Amino acid sequence: MRRIWMAVVMIALMLMPAGAPAAEGDPLLSVDDLLELEDSYAAFLSELEEMIVARGLLSEEEREIWRDAQMGDFFQNGGYGSVLANYMPGVLGYLREEDTLVALSVPLSGGRTLQLDTMRRYTPQDSSLSGLMLTLTLLDESGAPLDVSFELGSTSGVFLKWDAMTGSYASVGVRAQSDGETVVWSDQTPSAGAKNPVLTITMTDTQTQQPLEGAAQLTLTVDGDGYRVDDGALTAE
Repeated sequence: MRRIWMAVVMIALMLMPAGAPAAEGDPLLSVDDLLELEDSYAAFLSELEEMIVARGLLSEEEREIWRDAQMGDFFQNGGYGSVLANYMPGVLGYLREEDTLVALSVPLSGGRTLQLDTMRRYTPQDSSLSGLMLTLTLLDESGAPLDVSFELGSTSGVFLKWDAMTGSYASVGVRAQSDGETVVWSDQTPSAGAKNPVLTITMTDTQTQQPLEGAAQLTLTVDGDGYRVDDGALTAE
């Protein structure tokens, strides 16, 4: 349900800043705000997808790309993305990886599963976001979310968290804590020969404050002037 990006869709990325709440009446929403709407929006997109496929506006082969692209646009533009159902051959070829939402998961001990929502690529020079958004969820054997806090570390770059006082993302250093809210990883344009950043993820039971067995790491791939998240980037330690 969380893998949805944007395709037969025109992205308005360059026309506005990344979504984030500001003063009352500001139409922009934060990533956390959008996460509250995600399931409802995904349900709407599922119905829309069936309709446009049935009417020949989207091919069966492009279904998955279309879903992923729609949600990537949703998060990038703070809900301002345009949903177009026009027959436009080849339009998917214009999509950027920076505009692509990707969902990764990895099994951990005890039948638990760690899920991560992020973007496929981050380019410091021209990304509309401050960095790679990282939204973590730990599920039990039945698929229900567990009440845990996450500790993130990185071999390079810094983490950012939303500061309601300033209305912007602020650096919290090379380590960050999250109770499920979105954390952003950011760095400068990689230099020649830069090593792939490795982000570590550990978990603590919120009620008992005891560390949970098992950890994971996310390996980012230095890709030219940016950083890419490959399909196998999230692994168990």
